Amino acid sequence: MAALISFCRIWVVVVFAMQVGCGRSDPYATVPVKGVVTCNGKPLANGVINFTPVADQEGRGEGNRGRAALGKTDEEGRFVLTTYKNNDGAIVGRHMVTISMGFSEEGGSIVDKNFPCRGSTMEATVKAGMGEIKIDFGTKK
Repeated sequence: MAALISFCRIWVVVVFAMQVGCGRSDPYATVPVKGVVTCNGKPLANGVINFTPVADQEGRGEGNRGRAALGKTDEEGRFVLTTYKNNDGAIVGRHMVTISMGFSEEGGSIVDKNFPCRGSTMEATVKAGMGEIKIDFGTKK
């Protein structure tokens, strides 16, 4: 009886894994996106950049704008976006772009309370062959 219960548990896990991994296709095409982001003209080191697709774009299902793409910046403000798979880029189309400083490694608390570009947004269009992009939030001083 114990062997049957173990077999059933294993079978449930296998079936679940197959449903999650098989037949799933990413609904919208992505293109590689990399670049440099600055805040007031200075590289945004160790920040997070977010490209969220704008709603109501041609070819999108109603109410399904698509998954956002995220990237973490290095010390020079360089980033590579990820949507479905590591470094696959962003969905083709228009996006609202935001940045944040995220969480501290030590305390886990939000560290962007005094971040000068906090709450800044801009629109960017992702298209094939766009090359490296440069994004500056704020005004250069």
